[in-house]
Amino acid sequence: MRKFVLAGLLATAALPAMAAEPFNITGAWVPIYRAAAWVGTHPGGAYSSTQPTLSNDVASAWSYTFDQQKGGAFSGFVVGPTGSKEAVVGAFHQDGRRFVLSTDFGSAAGEVTGDGIELCWTDNVPNFNEAGCQTYKRK
Repeated sequence: MRKFVLAGLLATAALPAMAAEPFNITGAWVPIYRAAAWVGTHPGGAYSSTQPTLSNDVASAWSYTFDQQKGGAFSGFVVGPTGSKEAVVGAFHQDGRRFVLSTDFGSAAGEVTGDGIELCWTDNVPNFNEAGCQTYKRK
C-alpha cells in the first residue's frame, strides 16, 4: 500500500504546475515608494551626477502606463520626471503575480502586492548605472 501512495505522490509532483490567471496590469501606475542609487548621466537627461547619488524622492520617480495585455504579456510606456517617454514590454511568470519588464535602458523584475506592484530595476548603459526599487499604486 505504501508503494502505491508513494507512486501517487511522485506522479502528482511530476505534473506541470497549473498556470494562474495573470494579474490585470493595464492602466496608469504612480509611485508611492522609491529607493534608488545612480552615477553618471541618464541618456534621457533625467539624472546626472559624477558621484554616486542616493535617493528616496518619490517626486523623481518614473510612472508607468500599460495599455495592452494579452494573457501574461503586456506593453506600454514609462514616463520620467522630465517628461521623457520610452516603450516598455513585459511578461508574467506562470504564477500570474511575478513579472519581468524591459525598456530601452534597462530591465526590471516585479511582483503584484495586493492591488499594487513592486519592482526593482537596473540600468546599465554607457556612462550611466542605476539600481532601485519602487512601489506603485494604480492611478
